[in-house]
Amino acid sequence: MTQLTTGTEDRTVHTAAAEFTSADKPRHPGRRLFGKGEPHAPQPYAVVEQSDLIDNREADLWDEGRAAARAGNHERAVTCFVEEAEARSRQGSHGRAAIAFRTAAEEARLQGMASQRDQLLERAAASYTDAAERNGLAQDATHQAWISAAKCFLQLQQLDQAAWCIEQARTVTDPSSSVDESVKTPL
Repeated sequence: MTQLTTGTEDRTVHTAAAEFTSADKPRHPGRRLFGKGEPHAPQPYAVVEQSDLIDNREADLWDEGRAAARAGNHERAVTCFVEEAEARSRQGSHGRAAIAFRTAAEEARLQGMASQRDQLLERAAASYTDAAERNGLAQDATHQAWISAAKCFLQLQQLDQAAWCIEQARTVTDPSSSVDESVKTPL
């Protein structure tokens, strides 16, 4: 979008004018046009791998869940987000699973299903703690996973477990601080 300015003696008015797209300028920034020898152009008779189908199905689940949520079909949204989360858990992508479980919990809350919301928040917290306990995760990502787990426990009003997660997050940023072992570990 560009702005056109029209000035008068007393005031200046700014109006938005749409930029026109062309073959040289794609309609969406970051997306490429096909047919110019780019590597993302579709190939005829391409071989489709089974893992590609699984990845596409999972992407479809997330998008389908978002569409159902926007349409107000919260029950379908919960189902899609839970399936997405379970698939991500099987893949070992616990952070993404936690996000999907947390999103499903919010949809369950909107539907008035408090017990299902609590179960999904428990699963989200478990996924966040699994992600935080993984070896090889960056310090910032580990810290954020502990904080997100604590937020889930706070929503569940499980203060001891939330405090334990916060202490774990503190040890990530300051290894000299010690974790109180008397606090119950989550799950």
